[in-house]
Amino acid sequence: MMDANQNSPMVLETKSLDVQVPNRMLISNLNWQVKQGERWCLIGRNGAGKSTLLRIIAGVQAINSGEVLWQNKAMATYTPEMLATVRAYAEQSPVGGVGLRSIDVVMAAQWPWQQADSNDYQLAIDALNTCDVAHLAQAQWQTLSGGERQRVALAACFAQNTKALILDEPTSHLDVGHQVSLLNTLTERSQTCQQTVIASLHEIGLIGRGFTHALLLMEDSCYLAGPIAEVVNSTNLEKSLGHPIAEATTAAGQVIYVPA
Repeated sequence: MMDANQNSPMVLETKSLDVQVPNRMLISNLNWQVKQGERWCLIGRNGAGKSTLLRIIAGVQAINSGEVLWQNKAMATYTPEMLATVRAYAEQSPVGGVGLRSIDVVMAAQWPWQQADSNDYQLAIDALNTCDVAHLAQAQWQTLSGGERQRVALAACFAQNTKALILDEPTSHLDVGHQVSLLNTLTERSQTCQQTVIASLHEIGLIGRGFTHALLLMEDSCYLAGPIAEVVNSTNLEKSLGHPIAEATTAAGQVIYVPA
């Protein structure tokens, strides 16, 4: 499972980062390192700070205290154009626009890379095909179901070919088949292209399907971070999620976690 090289380049680092909302500290003093090719799942109960943390490292929400570095360079020194070529971000409830087609949403996400002689259109179609929505390329955004919008938003991320993908609950609107297909795609991309993945997750049964590392948000603004084998177990998940968690092993030897 832990196929990321210990000597891989640093992609993301947070130093003494506080994640907070008015009158409440969510994550205190986060010192976190993410290397090239690693696949991190972010686990925690509602309101623990998962989405807020992802927005901060994506650069779409201001930092209150601490520092975020991309490729050993302070995020504050990046222009929006520069940052867009380093990370792609898919929010929890993707927003398109009236009159936009699926292909328009994906191509709009490629703007930092666009050149007059580029093959942006074909890259967009390929990404839609990867997410099983190429047949909806000409469909209007407002006619898509929640799951279809989710897959178009993921295609927009894939089409950017960035160093890292930041995905806020990417499996939440997907049926089981597309959940597994997505996680297989993320694993393949990280192994073949060394793309880094950081994704928040509610479906704990999917933790063992391709993630190499986990960041568990605990009570009292604390956290646990590290390789899956060291961090994820029923005890730690129970503390993070505030509910008893059972552990089982499949016939294939895969460990899975379910609410007890």
